[in-house]
Amino acid sequence: MSVLERFETGGSHFEMGLAIGKRFARQIGQGLDRYPFLQEQLLPYHFGSEGQARYEHLLDLHRTRYPDYLSELEGMAEGAGRSFEEVFLVNMRGEYTGYLRDIARGCSDCAVLGGEVALFGHNEDGSPAFRGNLYLIHAQIEGKPGFAALSYPGFLCGNAFGFNGAGVCFSIDNVRPQATRIGVGRHFIARSLLEARSLEDAIGRVTVPERASGFSYTIGSIPERRMVHVEVAPQAHHVREIQGVYFHANHYRELDGVEQIIDASSRARIERADAILTEPPTASNQGRDGQPVFGAADILAVLGDEGHAVYPIYRTATPPDRHATLCTALFDLDARRLRIYTEHPMQAPKAFLELEM
Repeated sequence: MSVLERFETGGSHFEMGLAIGKRFARQIGQGLDRYPFLQEQLLPYHFGSEGQARYEHLLDLHRTRYPDYLSELEGMAEGAGRSFEEVFLVNMRGEYTGYLRDIARGCSDCAVLGGEVALFGHNEDGSPAFRGNLYLIHAQIEGKPGFAALSYPGFLCGNAFGFNGAGVCFSIDNVRPQATRIGVGRHFIARSLLEARSLEDAIGRVTVPERASGFSYTIGSIPERRMVHVEVAPQAHHVREIQGVYFHANHYRELDGVEQIIDASSRARIERADAILTEPPTASNQGRDGQPVFGAADILAVLGDEGHAVYPIYRTATPPDRHATLCTALFDLDARRLRIYTEHPMQAPKAFLELEM
């Protein structure tokens, strides 16, 4: 079973970042040192005159818009013994990929909302180098909802999946709009989701003006028993109210007119999922009328599918696919429960952590 360490912290934003930096200094150092995009492209660009000017602009913008999250990064850098510049830049990676080439990343979401179930599942895809180096942060910042979030070493909480004490839960898929611009970073926007008080508040937070790049969010509200999928590009967004079953991977499905990069894996995963979802659900989930209902087992079957010979939904870093599914999350809004499967969810169904939301 893969290890997913849980760490509780709190206090001020700086104190939280400092505690995370100290506890996960080894993982943060390894993550930064072994990240080719940071070491081979982003830092060399940063130390040139153009890079310095861009950095100062971005730093001033985020110090104005998100000073609390900059404090978290300052604390994390100090605790881990790394430069603040490195930590800030790696959290702005999506805002640099418009002119510096980075490798596409993944993730897949499958959601269902109906009279019987309110569920969404998420495959967290990334470099195999992160396997065993992710951690689960439980935090209580003074005056704000407590939260739990899967976190990558050196990154702000919130860029994978999580939930908070107000009953807002979410997961994130990477998307690749071509027309990125200088503006608010997507990791900072995603971090703000952990402070959302309602579904409408969450939608407002991910669609703030002056966005630099884009993400794609599945967002649920436990008290409202609602789910939406929000596609966000630098200058446009689309909100889809989820009713029935919906699948999303790593390109815009709803937002028209956005020039984007669609890689072969994302296209294949969506095509495969759409084909699976046309089949009737399993008989293990029955509605009040006795008919099968698409439920938790079906979501896990979709997210665990390896039916595509080259680009499966459940990824294993088998060439030409360079990324792997690091874990699978299943949010149950009615049961107020999150399960995080640390191995293949169908092959090792008991290898999970369970959290009460």
